[in-house]
Amino acid sequence: MQLQRGEESIEESIQQSETITRDLQRQIDELKAENLQLHEQLASKEQFTAMIAHDLRGPLSPIINYAQMIARHARLLVEGKEISAQQTARKGSAIQRNTSIIISQAQRMSRLVNDLLDTSHISTGTFHLHQEEADLVKLVKDMVEQLRPVAPYHKLVVVAPRKAIRGSWDAGRLQQALGNLLDNAIKYSDEHTVVTVTVAKEQDTVRVSVNNQGATISSSEVGSLFRPYSRLQNASTHQGSGLGLYITKSIIEAHKGVLRLEKIADEESTDQPRGTTFTFELPL
Repeated sequence: MQLQRGEESIEESIQQSETITRDLQRQIDELKAENLQLHEQLASKEQFTAMIAHDLRGPLSPIINYAQMIARHARLLVEGKEISAQQTARKGSAIQRNTSIIISQAQRMSRLVNDLLDTSHISTGTFHLHQEEADLVKLVKDMVEQLRPVAPYHKLVVVAPRKAIRGSWDAGRLQQALGNLLDNAIKYSDEHTVVTVTVAKEQDTVRVSVNNQGATISSSEVGSLFRPYSRLQNASTHQGSGLGLYITKSIIEAHKGVLRLEKIADEESTDQPRGTTFTFELPL
């Protein structure tokens, strides 16, 4: 009887030991998985930091260079060393052009910073609009004019009604969204090609489309377009934060609108790129 109890006690100890071993192994596996996840998050964070640094550095270089050029032109004008009226006019024109480039690049940097802040606001549910009456036609034309100095080798075209299209919108946010679409259209198309912004009013909506003549986005990549930090395969040669389309989609949807990539018929049957068109619609 005592022997049987001893055997049962040994068996229970073995079972308890096996249970403890399994629990320990499970905890080890969980710790390994968490450690791997932390390493992946750290790698993603480092990659994201590098992309943001690159995006911010991009506008900084021309801002510094053109500011230095303005300083040189201004010094010559102030010193007035035998400068003819023609030379003065030429330098004044150069100062105006350089100032426009500085402003445009600073506005690009501002949009990137706003994208970063808005990503945090969206994730915490604190993203809000400040809506008031605005003219969408004027908003689009102003945004295109802002970008002309930083896209001197692209032709930027606006096709829009002559009359104003007014609605209750957050004008700053819509310019941020349109700026992101235009930045992408310029970035992913060759120099000396056309980027077209089309504004069309329908019965109870207004539609804005941005088209470039660059590479076409394949249908297989559409699903990852609007995710934060996502990068397309054909975008490997262009660094970026991967936030632009995500923020743009969030801004448009906050206005009760829709953002989409226009489909291209028979996209696989052509040897030439047909470009990319992003369209957003807003209710009036």
